[in-house]
Amino acid sequence: MRPNVVWFGEMPIGMDRIHDALMEADLFISIGTSGAVYPAAGFVHEAAMHGAHTIELNLEPSNVESEFAEKRYGPASVLVPQFVDELLTN
Repeated sequence: MRPNVVWFGEMPIGMDRIHDALMEADLFISIGTSGAVYPAAGFVHEAAMHGAHTIELNLEPSNVESEFAEKRYGPASVLVPQFVDELLTN
């Protein structure tokens, strides 16, 4: 049985839907990725080009960290709950 994941070197399923979502997004958040594998590493650029605010939540800067408007570094187990709390209170 195959898990519902995209392995390194594979093309994500539903690229048309992904592209449409990136064009319409107000907020793009990348959590825990190296930013080294395309096409996913290019999603931040595409979202930003269509006006989304971009945020990187990661243990350390990714290969595409310069593409993000906002960057927060540390363990996802800490960053994600903090960020969700901020979203829910603002």
